[in-house]
Amino acid sequence: MSRQSEKWEYRRIVGLIRKRVDVSSCNTKEIIAYMRKEFDHDPQPHEMERALMRCSRIHKVGLIEIEGEPVSVWASEWDPEFDGKQT
Repeated sequence: MSRQSEKWEYRRIVGLIRKRVDVSSCNTKEIIAYMRKEFDHDPQPHEMERALMRCSRIHKVGLIEIEGEPVSVWASEWDPEFDGKQT
């Protein structure tokens, strides 16, 4: 696979994960199971991280310090109007 096609495949996977999170109330285990079942793809941590950071319902709410290092705190919002509408 060429570097360019790898880049587009990465973007496609991130988009699929992001869409799943935006349209359904789910946790990471459910996202992984969905990607395995529907697309025969085992999501990598960097794909999950990128997708979750770009989701419209997940927002950074602050920073905390753990063992002297800053760690981001993220929160999820769910619009009940979309609840149950899964793709």
